[in-house]
Amino acid sequence: MTQKKQYPGGVKLTLKKARAVAIQEFGTAKGLAKEEPAPFGYFTMEIGNLYVRIHPDTYGETGCIVVSAEMAHGTGQSLKFLDPETLQDNFDALEKRRREDDREALNDWVNSNGPEFCHKQIDRAWERG
Repeated sequence: MTQKKQYPGGVKLTLKKARAVAIQEFGTAKGLAKEEPAPFGYFTMEIGNLYVRIHPDTYGETGCIVVSAEMAHGTGQSLKFLDPETLQDNFDALEKRRREDDREALNDWVNSNGPEFCHKQIDRAWERG
């Protein structure tokens, strides 16, 4: 019995598919290259000051292709999750990531400030309505 090759995030993301995603999302694939030394299926490109990364979702393991964009000298990141077969938006995966990020931020807040302080802050906010 042969074993099926495992790809990062469960998605076989080839240069051809990454190029199709880049053209769909940004109108160009100019400068798209394999990210080194990242594992198979990670690609990057720069459009002016915009840094773009196209890769399988290895964080949330949604089975999607993730397109992230951020300014070279800015903060924040824009994420998009695409179905690997149709290249259509997967809003369920995006919502799942948002909930995971919110949970992580809340956990960090409680661990940094202590549960008593956080409980008081929540009570104050709840009472204000």
